[in-house]
Amino acid sequence: MVSGAHVVVDMYPVFFPSLMLALKAGIGLQAWQIALLYATGPIVSGTPQLFFAWASDRLDTRLCGWFGLALGAVCISLIGYAETFWTLWLLQVLGMMGTGMFHPIAAALAGQLGGAVRPAGGRAWGISIFYTAGMVGGFLGAMLCTRINAWFGLGALAWFIVPGLITAAFLRSATRTIGHRHENHRELHASIPPDEARLRWITVALLFFQNVLRFTVNTGLPVLFVIWAESRFPDSVSRATNLTGNLIAAMTVGMGLFGLMAQRVAPPGREKGPVIVLTLLGGFCVALTGFAGTHLGTWAIYIMAALSAIGFSAVVPTTISIAQRLLPGRTGLASGLMLGTAWSVSAVAPWLAKWFLGGTPIDRAFTLPTATIDFAFVWFALLLVAAVLLTAVMPGGLLKRIADHR
Repeated sequence: MVSGAHVVVDMYPVFFPSLMLALKAGIGLQAWQIALLYATGPIVSGTPQLFFAWASDRLDTRLCGWFGLALGAVCISLIGYAETFWTLWLLQVLGMMGTGMFHPIAAALAGQLGGAVRPAGGRAWGISIFYTAGMVGGFLGAMLCTRINAWFGLGALAWFIVPGLITAAFLRSATRTIGHRHENHRELHASIPPDEARLRWITVALLFFQNVLRFTVNTGLPVLFVIWAESRFPDSVSRATNLTGNLIAAMTVGMGLFGLMAQRVAPPGREKGPVIVLTLLGGFCVALTGFAGTHLGTWAIYIMAALSAIGFSAVVPTTISIAQRLLPGRTGLASGLMLGTAWSVSAVAPWLAKWFLGGTPIDRAFTLPTATIDFAFVWFALLLVAAVLLTAVMPGGLLKRIADHR
Protein backbone atom coordinates (compact mmCIF):
# COMPACT_ATOMS: atom_id res chain seq x y z
CA MET A 1 0.00 0.00 0.00
CA VAL A 2 2.81 2.42 0.90
CA SER A 3 4.64 1.87 -2.38
CA GLY A 4 1.37 2.07 -4.31
CA ALA A 5 0.66 5.43 -2.71
CA HIS A 6 4.14 6.57 -3.71
CA VAL A 7 3.32 5.77 -7.35
CA VAL A 8 0.29 8.03 -7.15
CA VAL A 9 1.79 10.93 -5.18
CA ASP A 10 4.82 11.23 -7.46
CA MET A 11 2.66 11.63 -10.56
CA TYR A 12 1.84 15.21 -9.58
CA PRO A 13 5.14 17.14 -9.08
CA VAL A 14 6.34 16.24 -12.58
CA PHE A 15 3.42 18.19 -14.10
CA PHE A 16 5.36 21.43 -13.75
CA PRO A 17 8.57 20.66 -15.68
CA SER A 18 6.73 18.49 -18.21
CA LEU A 19 4.18 21.21 -19.01
CA MET A 20 6.41 24.25 -18.55
CA LEU A 21 6.28 25.23 -22.24
CA ALA A 22 2.50 24.84 -22.32
CA LEU A 23 2.14 26.92 -19.14
CA LYS A 24 4.52 29.49 -20.57
CA ALA A 25 2.39 29.83 -23.71
CA GLY A 26 -0.95 29.74 -21.88
CA ILE A 27 -0.21 32.29 -19.15
CA GLY A 28 2.60 34.21 -20.83
CA LEU A 29 5.24 33.41 -18.22
CA GLN A 30 8.31 35.63 -18.01
CA ALA A 31 11.86 34.38 -17.47
CA TRP A 32 11.89 35.12 -13.72
CA GLN A 33 8.52 33.42 -13.30
CA ILE A 34 9.75 30.27 -15.04
CA ALA A 35 12.85 30.21 -12.82
CA LEU A 36 10.68 30.69 -9.72
CA LEU A 37 8.42 27.79 -10.70
CA TYR A 38 11.43 25.52 -11.16
CA ALA A 39 12.85 26.58 -7.80
CA THR A 40 9.58 26.56 -5.84
CA GLY A 41 9.04 22.83 -6.24
CA PRO A 42 12.14 21.67 -4.35
CA ILE A 43 11.89 24.46 -1.76
CA VAL A 44 8.28 24.04 -0.67
CA SER A 45 8.21 20.27 -1.02
CA GLY A 46 11.56 19.78 0.68
CA THR A 47 12.08 22.43 3.36
CA PRO A 48 8.94 21.67 5.43
CA GLN A 49 9.69 17.95 5.37
CA LEU A 50 12.06 18.31 8.29
CA PHE A 51 9.32 19.83 10.43
CA PHE A 52 6.71 17.26 9.42
CA ALA A 53 9.22 14.46 10.00
CA TRP A 54 10.16 15.80 13.44
CA ALA A 55 6.50 16.26 14.41
CA SER A 56 5.60 12.77 13.19
CA ASP A 57 8.49 11.23 15.16
CA ARG A 58 7.57 13.19 18.29
CA LEU A 59 3.81 12.62 18.12
CA ASP A 60 4.07 9.08 16.74
CA THR A 61 1.57 9.81 13.95
CA ARG A 62 1.26 9.11 10.23
CA LEU A 63 -1.29 11.86 9.57
CA CYS A 64 1.02 13.73 7.18
CA GLY A 65 1.20 10.74 4.86
CA TRP A 66 -2.37 10.44 3.65
CA PHE A 67 -3.24 14.13 4.15
CA GLY A 68 -0.22 15.26 2.13
CA LEU A 69 -1.20 12.98 -0.73
CA ALA A 70 -4.74 14.36 -0.79
CA LEU A 71 -3.58 18.00 -0.65
CA GLY A 72 -1.07 17.51 -3.44
CA ALA A 73 -3.54 15.71 -5.69
CA VAL A 74 -6.19 18.43 -5.42
CA CYS A 75 -3.98 21.49 -5.80
CA ILE A 76 -1.64 20.33 -8.55
CA SER A 77 -4.46 18.84 -10.61
CA LEU A 78 -6.11 22.28 -10.74
CA ILE A 79 -3.20 24.14 -12.36
CA GLY A 80 -5.00 24.12 -15.69
CA TYR A 81 -7.53 26.57 -14.24
CA ALA A 82 -4.91 29.11 -13.19
CA GLU A 83 -5.37 32.30 -15.21
CA THR A 84 -2.49 34.26 -13.65
CA PHE A 85 1.02 33.42 -12.57
CA TRP A 86 0.25 34.04 -8.89
CA THR A 87 -2.70 31.65 -8.92
CA LEU A 88 -0.51 29.01 -10.55
CA TRP A 89 2.24 29.65 -8.01
CA LEU A 90 -0.15 29.38 -5.05
CA LEU A 91 -1.44 26.03 -6.31
CA GLN A 92 2.14 24.89 -6.73
CA VAL A 93 3.12 25.96 -3.21
CA LEU A 94 0.19 24.17 -1.57
CA GLY A 95 0.38 21.11 -3.81
CA MET A 96 4.12 20.60 -3.52
CA MET A 97 3.99 21.10 0.24
CA GLY A 98 1.42 18.30 0.33
CA THR A 99 3.44 15.86 -1.75
CA GLY A 100 6.52 16.79 0.27
CA MET A 101 5.02 16.03 3.69
CA PHE A 102 4.08 12.55 2.46
CA HIS A 103 7.64 11.43 1.77
CA PRO A 104 9.55 11.23 5.10
CA ILE A 105 6.64 9.52 6.84
CA ALA A 106 6.13 6.99 4.05
CA ALA A 107 9.87 6.40 3.59
CA ALA A 108 10.29 5.67 7.30
CA LEU A 109 7.42 3.19 7.15
CA ALA A 110 8.85 1.53 4.03
CA GLY A 111 12.19 1.03 5.79
CA GLN A 112 10.51 -0.22 8.97
CA LEU A 113 8.35 -2.75 7.10
CA GLY A 114 11.30 -3.87 4.97
CA GLY A 115 13.37 -4.53 8.08
CA ALA A 116 10.51 -6.55 9.59
CA VAL A 117 10.05 -8.67 6.46
CA ARG A 118 13.75 -9.22 5.75
CA PRO A 119 16.03 -9.21 8.81
CA ALA A 120 19.16 -9.07 6.60
CA GLY A 121 19.27 -5.94 4.45
CA GLY A 122 15.52 -5.55 4.56
CA ARG A 123 15.52 -1.83 5.31
CA ALA A 124 17.48 -1.07 2.12
CA TRP A 125 15.24 -3.44 0.20
CA GLY A 126 12.06 -1.76 1.46
CA ILE A 127 13.34 1.70 0.62
CA SER A 128 14.47 0.60 -2.85
CA ILE A 129 10.99 -0.71 -3.62
CA PHE A 130 9.47 2.49 -2.23
CA TYR A 131 11.87 4.70 -4.19
CA THR A 132 11.28 2.82 -7.45
CA ALA A 133 7.53 3.12 -6.99
CA GLY A 134 7.97 6.89 -6.96
CA MET A 135 9.85 6.71 -10.25
CA VAL A 136 6.99 4.74 -11.78
CA GLY A 137 4.69 7.54 -10.67
CA GLY A 138 6.97 10.17 -12.17
CA PHE A 139 7.05 8.31 -15.48
CA LEU A 140 3.28 7.97 -15.58
CA GLY A 141 2.81 11.61 -14.63
CA ALA A 142 5.17 12.89 -17.34
CA MET A 143 3.59 10.75 -20.04
CA LEU A 144 -0.05 11.22 -19.06
CA CYS A 145 -0.06 14.95 -18.30
CA THR A 146 1.52 15.89 -21.64
CA ARG A 147 -0.85 13.63 -23.59
CA ILE A 148 -3.94 14.82 -21.74
CA ASN A 149 -2.87 18.41 -22.36
CA ALA A 150 -2.40 17.66 -26.09
CA TRP A 151 -5.76 15.90 -26.41
CA PHE A 152 -8.04 17.80 -24.03
CA GLY A 153 -6.17 20.87 -22.72
CA LEU A 154 -4.71 21.77 -19.34
CA GLY A 155 -8.12 21.92 -17.65
CA ALA A 156 -8.52 18.15 -18.07
CA LEU A 157 -5.71 17.60 -15.54
CA ALA A 158 -8.45 17.93 -12.90
CA TRP A 159 -9.28 14.29 -13.60
CA PHE A 160 -6.16 13.40 -11.62
CA ILE A 161 -7.87 14.49 -8.40
CA VAL A 162 -9.87 11.26 -8.29
CA PRO A 163 -7.04 8.68 -8.02
CA GLY A 164 -5.27 10.89 -5.50
CA LEU A 165 -8.20 11.11 -3.11
CA ILE A 166 -9.06 7.41 -3.43
CA THR A 167 -5.46 6.41 -2.70
CA ALA A 168 -5.28 8.80 0.27
CA ALA A 169 -8.37 7.17 1.76
CA PHE A 170 -6.91 3.68 1.35
CA LEU A 171 -3.57 4.78 2.82
CA ARG A 172 -5.24 6.26 5.90
CA SER A 173 -7.19 3.05 6.45
CA ALA A 174 -4.13 0.84 6.02
CA THR A 175 -1.71 2.75 8.28
CA ARG A 176 -3.80 4.33 11.04
CA THR A 177 -3.07 1.49 13.50
CA ILE A 178 0.69 1.25 12.78
CA GLY A 179 2.97 3.17 15.13
CA HIS A 180 5.41 5.55 13.51
CA ARG A 181 8.31 5.00 15.91
CA HIS A 182 10.16 1.80 16.70
CA GLU A 183 8.95 0.34 20.00
CA ASN A 184 12.51 0.20 21.41
CA HIS A 185 13.66 3.61 20.16
CA ARG A 186 14.60 4.85 23.64
CA GLU A 187 16.76 1.79 24.34
CA LEU A 188 18.47 2.15 20.97
CA HIS A 189 19.47 5.75 21.68
CA ALA A 190 20.65 4.98 25.20
CA SER A 191 22.96 2.23 23.90
CA ILE A 192 24.97 4.59 21.64
CA PRO A 193 28.12 6.09 23.28
CA PRO A 194 28.46 9.90 23.00
CA ASP A 195 31.56 9.74 20.77
CA GLU A 196 29.85 7.40 18.37
CA ALA A 197 26.71 9.53 18.42
CA ARG A 198 28.76 12.51 17.22
CA LEU A 199 30.36 10.39 14.50
CA ARG A 200 26.92 9.23 13.41
CA TRP A 201 25.73 12.81 13.04
CA ILE A 202 28.86 13.75 11.08
CA THR A 203 28.21 10.82 8.74
CA VAL A 204 24.59 11.89 8.32
CA ALA A 205 25.85 15.38 7.43
CA LEU A 206 28.15 13.90 4.76
CA LEU A 207 25.25 11.89 3.37
CA PHE A 208 23.09 15.02 3.37
CA PHE A 209 25.54 17.12 1.34
CA GLN A 210 26.05 14.25 -1.10
CA ASN A 211 22.32 14.14 -1.68
CA VAL A 212 22.17 17.90 -2.12
CA LEU A 213 24.56 17.53 -5.05
CA ARG A 214 22.72 14.52 -6.48
CA PHE A 215 19.32 16.17 -6.24
CA THR A 216 20.69 19.35 -7.80
CA VAL A 217 21.65 17.30 -10.86
CA ASN A 218 18.29 15.54 -10.74
CA THR A 219 16.53 18.93 -10.67
CA GLY A 220 18.81 20.57 -13.22
CA LEU A 221 18.43 17.95 -15.94
CA PRO A 222 14.72 18.69 -16.63
CA VAL A 223 15.64 22.38 -16.98
CA LEU A 224 18.17 21.46 -19.65
CA PHE A 225 15.71 19.03 -21.24
CA VAL A 226 13.22 21.86 -21.73
CA ILE A 227 15.90 24.05 -23.32
CA TRP A 228 17.23 21.24 -25.50
CA ALA A 229 13.71 20.32 -26.70
CA GLU A 230 12.77 23.92 -27.43
CA SER A 231 15.98 24.38 -29.41
CA ARG A 232 14.86 21.50 -31.65
CA PHE A 233 11.30 22.75 -32.13
CA PRO A 234 11.39 26.52 -31.57
CA ASP A 235 8.19 27.05 -33.57
CA SER A 236 6.07 24.25 -32.08
CA VAL A 237 5.16 24.37 -28.40
CA SER A 238 3.26 21.08 -28.68
CA ARG A 239 6.16 19.10 -30.17
CA ALA A 240 8.69 20.62 -27.78
CA THR A 241 6.41 19.88 -24.81
CA ASN A 242 5.97 16.25 -25.84
CA LEU A 243 9.73 15.86 -26.35
CA THR A 244 10.33 17.36 -22.89
CA GLY A 245 7.84 14.94 -21.36
CA ASN A 246 9.50 12.02 -23.14
CA LEU A 247 12.95 13.02 -21.87
CA ILE A 248 11.73 13.38 -18.30
CA ALA A 249 9.93 10.05 -18.62
CA ALA A 250 13.11 8.39 -19.93
CA MET A 251 15.09 9.74 -16.99
CA THR A 252 12.37 8.57 -14.64
CA VAL A 253 12.41 5.06 -16.11
CA GLY A 254 16.14 4.97 -15.46
CA MET A 255 15.59 6.18 -11.93
CA GLY A 256 13.14 3.37 -11.30
CA LEU A 257 15.33 0.64 -12.76
CA PHE A 258 18.49 1.79 -11.01
CA GLY A 259 16.62 2.44 -7.77
CA LEU A 260 15.73 -1.26 -7.68
CA MET A 261 19.37 -2.09 -8.31
CA ALA A 262 20.57 -0.10 -5.29
CA GLN A 263 20.03 -2.69 -2.58
CA ARG A 264 21.62 -5.44 -4.69
CA VAL A 265 24.90 -3.71 -5.54
CA ALA A 266 25.42 -1.88 -2.23
CA PRO A 267 25.11 -4.47 0.58
CA PRO A 268 24.85 -3.13 4.16
CA GLY A 269 28.25 -2.30 5.60
CA ARG A 270 30.01 -2.22 2.24
CA GLU A 271 28.23 0.69 0.61
CA LYS A 272 31.12 3.11 -0.01
CA GLY A 273 32.72 1.39 -3.00
CA PRO A 274 29.53 0.80 -4.98
CA VAL A 275 28.25 4.31 -4.25
CA ILE A 276 31.47 5.86 -5.56
CA VAL A 277 31.47 3.75 -8.74
CA LEU A 278 27.79 4.34 -9.48
CA THR A 279 28.04 8.09 -8.92
CA LEU A 280 31.04 8.38 -11.25
CA LEU A 281 29.33 6.29 -13.91
CA GLY A 282 26.22 8.44 -13.64
CA GLY A 283 28.30 11.60 -13.96
CA PHE A 284 29.87 10.28 -17.16
CA CYS A 285 26.41 9.64 -18.62
CA VAL A 286 25.12 13.07 -17.58
CA ALA A 287 28.09 14.74 -19.31
CA LEU A 288 27.34 12.95 -22.59
CA THR A 289 23.56 13.43 -22.61
CA GLY A 290 23.30 16.59 -24.71
CA PHE A 291 26.07 15.61 -27.11
CA ALA A 292 24.49 12.19 -27.67
CA GLY A 293 21.20 13.74 -28.71
CA THR A 294 22.81 16.31 -30.96
CA HIS A 295 25.15 13.95 -32.80
CA LEU A 296 23.33 10.62 -32.69
CA GLY A 297 19.65 11.57 -32.64
CA THR A 298 16.65 11.62 -30.34
CA TRP A 299 16.87 7.91 -29.48
CA ALA A 300 20.38 8.51 -28.13
CA ILE A 301 19.37 11.31 -25.75
CA TYR A 302 16.51 9.13 -24.47
CA ILE A 303 19.03 6.40 -23.63
CA MET A 304 21.49 8.79 -22.01
CA ALA A 305 18.69 10.52 -20.06
CA ALA A 306 17.82 7.12 -18.59
CA LEU A 307 21.44 6.16 -17.90
CA SER A 308 22.17 9.52 -16.26
CA ALA A 309 19.94 8.41 -13.39
CA ILE A 310 22.63 5.95 -12.27
CA GLY A 311 24.36 8.83 -10.51
CA PHE A 312 21.47 9.59 -8.21
CA SER A 313 18.68 6.99 -8.32
CA ALA A 314 20.96 3.99 -7.80
CA VAL A 315 22.47 5.74 -4.77
CA VAL A 316 19.76 7.74 -2.97
CA PRO A 317 17.90 4.69 -1.54
CA THR A 318 21.20 3.52 -0.06
CA THR A 319 21.84 6.90 1.57
CA ILE A 320 18.35 6.91 3.09
CA SER A 321 18.84 3.39 4.46
CA ILE A 322 22.21 4.31 5.99
CA ALA A 323 20.81 7.47 7.59
CA GLN A 324 17.88 5.56 9.11
CA ARG A 325 20.26 2.99 10.59
CA LEU A 326 22.50 5.76 11.92
CA LEU A 327 19.55 7.49 13.64
CA PRO A 328 17.32 4.74 15.05
CA GLY A 329 14.13 6.14 16.54
CA ARG A 330 14.49 9.23 14.35
CA THR A 331 13.90 7.52 11.04
CA GLY A 332 11.41 10.17 9.97
CA LEU A 333 13.97 12.89 10.64
CA ALA A 334 16.66 10.91 8.82
CA SER A 335 14.37 10.43 5.83
CA GLY A 336 13.44 14.10 5.84
CA LEU A 337 17.08 15.15 5.78
CA MET A 338 18.04 12.74 3.01
CA LEU A 339 14.96 13.46 0.89
CA GLY A 340 13.15 16.73 1.49
CA THR A 341 15.78 18.97 3.02
CA ALA A 342 18.45 17.91 0.53
CA TRP A 343 15.88 18.27 -2.26
CA SER A 344 15.00 21.80 -1.15
CA VAL A 345 18.58 22.99 -1.55
CA SER A 346 18.51 21.68 -5.12
CA ALA A 347 16.25 24.66 -5.90
CA VAL A 348 19.46 26.41 -6.97
CA ALA A 349 19.49 24.23 -10.10
CA PRO A 350 17.70 26.72 -12.43
CA TRP A 351 20.14 29.47 -11.50
CA LEU A 352 23.08 27.08 -11.90
CA ALA A 353 21.71 26.15 -15.33
CA LYS A 354 21.58 29.84 -16.26
CA TRP A 355 25.17 30.26 -15.06
CA PHE A 356 26.31 27.17 -16.96
CA LEU A 357 24.66 28.67 -20.06
CA GLY A 358 26.68 31.86 -19.82
CA GLY A 359 24.09 33.90 -17.94
CA THR A 360 21.44 33.63 -20.67
CA PRO A 361 17.88 33.72 -19.24
CA ILE A 362 16.22 30.32 -19.30
CA ASP A 363 13.36 31.45 -21.57
CA ARG A 364 15.87 32.49 -24.26
CA ALA A 365 18.51 29.82 -23.75
CA PHE A 366 17.11 27.71 -26.62
CA THR A 367 18.58 30.28 -29.03
CA LEU A 368 22.14 29.56 -27.89
CA PRO A 369 24.55 27.53 -30.04
CA THR A 370 23.94 23.81 -29.77
CA ALA A 371 27.40 23.16 -28.32
CA THR A 372 26.75 25.62 -25.46
CA ILE A 373 23.53 23.84 -24.49
CA ASP A 374 25.19 20.44 -24.72
CA PHE A 375 28.16 21.50 -22.59
CA ALA A 376 25.84 22.63 -19.78
CA PHE A 377 25.24 18.93 -19.08
CA VAL A 378 28.98 18.55 -18.41
CA TRP A 379 28.89 21.20 -15.69
CA PHE A 380 26.10 19.36 -13.89
CA ALA A 381 28.09 16.13 -14.19
CA LEU A 382 30.91 17.73 -12.21
CA LEU A 383 28.55 18.08 -9.24
CA LEU A 384 28.37 14.29 -9.08
CA VAL A 385 32.16 14.16 -8.99
CA ALA A 386 32.03 16.41 -5.92
CA ALA A 387 29.55 13.98 -4.33
CA VAL A 388 32.09 11.19 -4.82
CA LEU A 389 34.64 13.09 -2.74
CA LEU A 390 32.18 13.38 0.14
CA THR A 391 31.41 9.67 -0.11
CA ALA A 392 35.09 8.80 0.07
CA VAL A 393 35.56 10.39 3.52
CA MET A 394 32.69 8.56 5.22
CA PRO A 395 33.87 6.28 8.07
CA GLY A 396 33.76 2.76 6.68
CA GLY A 397 34.12 1.18 10.11
CA LEU A 398 30.93 2.81 11.35
CA LEU A 399 29.03 1.63 8.29
CA LYS A 400 30.10 -1.93 9.03
CA ARG A 401 29.03 -1.67 12.68
CA ILE A 402 25.48 -0.62 11.80
CA ALA A 403 25.13 -3.06 8.88
CA ASP A 404 22.80 -5.41 10.77
CA HIS A 405 20.60 -2.70 12.29
CA ARG A 406 17.03 -3.17 11.19
